[in-house]
Amino acid sequence: MALQAIIGLIIGLIFGYALQRTGITKYPRVTGMLLLKDFKILKFMLTAVTFSMIGFYTLGSLGIIELHPKPLDWGKVVGGLIFGAGMGLLGYCPGTMIARIGEAKKDAWIGLLGMVLGVLFFAVNVKFFKTYLMTQNIPGSLPTILGINTWIAIPIAALIFIGIILLANRVNDFKKNF
Repeated sequence: MALQAIIGLIIGLIFGYALQRTGITKYPRVTGMLLLKDFKILKFMLTAVTFSMIGFYTLGSLGIIELHPKPLDWGKVVGGLIFGAGMGLLGYCPGTMIARIGEAKKDAWIGLLGMVLGVLFFAVNVKFFKTYLMTQNIPGSLPTILGINTWIAIPIAALIFIGIILLANRVNDFKKNF
């Protein structure tokens, strides 16, 4: 257990360092992404998702780890919309918010307070959310829904993500030239 905590801490520090060094923790960068003017965060996250997707499923296929995908439900959809609205208003997601707290940015503490209040609101109303939002699951993962093997879906998803990254680079190049 202690080893897992140490590994998690090391990975978190590396991730936080990468967020800070790439400038992803900056408010103008986040709002630039939301306004489709700056694609650095999109490229960073799609790269991370692509490598993680391939890595986790490879480790799962080799039996090194067990994957337990959670089903999608309306609670996650509504929660994602609330998360997105909060990220757009504050300019931080939880990871970049913690990185900004590490940079001694006072406004990030407001985001932390909002996150804590949101968790408390959910905890107080969990019965309501479980009854009305968390009962309608979408069965399985996307490959299961589509009826295809996961190892067919992964390269397709990776190619789509790489295509989006290349398209974002082209848009940035186009903007620089005009």
